[in-house]
Amino acid sequence: MLNKLNFLVIILIIWATLASVFAASYFNRVDLLEREVSSLKSYRESSLKNATVIVVVNFGNGTVFVKPVHFTLNHSFSVLNATLIAVDGRIKYTFSEKFGDVFVTEILGVENDINTSKYWMFYVNGELSQTGALKTMVLNDDVIEWRYVKF
Repeated sequence: MLNKLNFLVIILIIWATLASVFAASYFNRVDLLEREVSSLKSYRESSLKNATVIVVVNFGNGTVFVKPVHFTLNHSFSVLNATLIAVDGRIKYTFSEKFGDVFVTEILGVENDINTSKYWMFYVNGELSQTGALKTMVLNDDVIEWRYVKF
């Protein structure tokens, strides 16, 4: 009888040990999965707040400058902001009190030319903007194209 009792106690100890190991392993995996899910949710939330626009400067002579600009969607972001970043600040403009907006006079060293009637005009997603560069807001994946054209 003692042998059977010893055998049962050994079996119970082995079972309890294995059950503890499996339980610890399970809870460790659950904790790891919860941290991974939390990390993925955080990444998803931050990626939804980030955006990119493409700024194209077409000089009208075959030369084209293209640069992506990254920004955060929780702030208003204008064509002027995107262009300033894309061209590293190498843009000149005047502010019009009358329209409450800007008129771009030079990009990357190329100025508007009244003698040839060539001016900088911008398009967003292929459409000529009806507002100035300061008032025109951009969204993720927009394409801003500045064209130096006869007007």
